[in-house]
Amino acid sequence: MTTTLTTVTRQNVRTGVYELRPMGSLDLAGAASLRRSVLKVLPEQPRALLLGLDGVDVGNPVNLAVLPSLDKRAMLDCGIRLQCYADPTSETGRLIHEGIGWRVALHADRTAALATADRKTAGSHRAYRHLEPGPDAVRQARAITLDCCRRWDLPHVADTAQLIVSELVTNAVQHAQTEMDLVLTHRGPRLHLQVRDTAYAPALFPIEPFTSLVYRVGDDRIGGRGLMLVAMLSTACGTNVGTNAKTVWATLQVRPAA
Repeated sequence: MTTTLTTVTRQNVRTGVYELRPMGSLDLAGAASLRRSVLKVLPEQPRALLLGLDGVDVGNPVNLAVLPSLDKRAMLDCGIRLQCYADPTSETGRLIHEGIGWRVALHADRTAALATADRKTAGSHRAYRHLEPGPDAVRQARAITLDCCRRWDLPHVADTAQLIVSELVTNAVQHAQTEMDLVLTHRGPRLHLQVRDTAYAPALFPIEPFTSLVYRVGDDRIGGRGLMLVAMLSTACGTNVGTNAKTVWATLQVRPAA
């Protein structure tokens, strides 16, 4: 009897470490479920993305092909590798190591996976600040954004980045009215800006919990004049909604992709 695959996602917004632990059968449905779980967190531009596989029943090794596919997607969307880990002495670990150990970053345990992620992202930049939903939140967010753009040698996008952050924070202050986390990430050709609050607002974002919407330039689905401006100024923007939190984000292309 197979067990439906479920994935527990642990995320630390402060450090940028996101960890997924799937448990159950990696059949076709399980592979599709795992793919959805990984794609759900990519818009938040994690600094490290760990995938613990010890709880997975591999079943048909052919379904392991989902892992290299997700690794490629993480590199394209975030510029990071998916850091997988599984005990090589277990049956699951043996099958994974033998089947695709040469195609993905695969480690014996979580400590090794995190150490590699830290080493690989040493050249990227990330800033985190917790903000109160008061009248000073926008000013603080703009000052942090300007400082980051100067320190990260991105003065040419400072004005646009500050305007986007202003709209994201204003949206959180006016509608969520909760504490929020401001995260700025610069990796490769992209500057990623996100504001995470602790309110789920179905009236503003009428989508199901644990879903992610992505908007591109010219997309008319995003609501509110401020967020429409964000959509016009950014390369892409969107909303991640969970049961207890909502993240609104935008990405700027800061130089042509290589």
